Amino acid sequence: MAPAQVNGPGRNGHPTSLSYHPDSVEVQVGFVRYEPTELVFEVEIGNDSSRPVLVSPETFFYAPVDTASATTTAALQPRVAAVDPELHLKQLAVRLKQEAAKAEKVSWFEILTTVSNVAEDISSIKKKETDEQVAEREERHQSTEAYFDEQREQHAQQADNLYSQHQTIQEVALRKTNIKPGEYVRGYVYFPRTDMARRLRVVVFFNERPVTFDFTQQSGLQYNSSTAATATAR
Repeated sequence: MAPAQVNGPGRNGHPTSLSYHPDSVEVQVGFVRYEPTELVFEVEIGNDSSRPVLVSPETFFYAPVDTASATTTAALQPRVAAVDPELHLKQLAVRLKQEAAKAEKVSWFEILTTVSNVAEDISSIKKKETDEQVAEREERHQSTEAYFDEQREQHAQQADNLYSQHQTIQEVALRKTNIKPGEYVRGYVYFPRTDMARRLRVVVFFNERPVTFDFTQQSGLQYNSSTAATATAR
């Protein structure tokens, strides 16, 4: 992934695209990495104006560009909205609570199974079981207990993963905010991933004003985070 038009100075070893606007607000967009289901961009917005600037990441979007269009103007495909960080955090919190509860809770199925096993053990007292039958019954009960322990462990691991995701997004994601004059914000913006489009038009907003950046991507190449591309507008 790289800027479609490189007309700015190099930054940290990777190319930039630079444009200027009279509103004294600087917008910089860089590609960070591919994730299994997401594209991760870093957005920095600096406010050199005399009034606050509103930034709402959930309004950002990208549109694949059909560069094979026969018309002189390349056609835009349907918009792909950025992941709403606030909604994402709420969803992660709900899932985290559910997984944590499952990691500690004994299900009705486990209770019924345990009762059934105990009843079978009591019933076996009156029976003349062979050593093989006794061993088979004990092994089956131990296997059942191990299954439920493994299920709780999986839920605990999932809860840990969700907690880590929640903490990471809180720390690095760009959030909805008002930028005071002389200040800036920087953070990650997550988009649903696409690998098919050769060109992506990324649109970010400040004070509901769109700023557009074009990126190109090539398929079949491994991405190296140390060569992240950056585009800048001012």
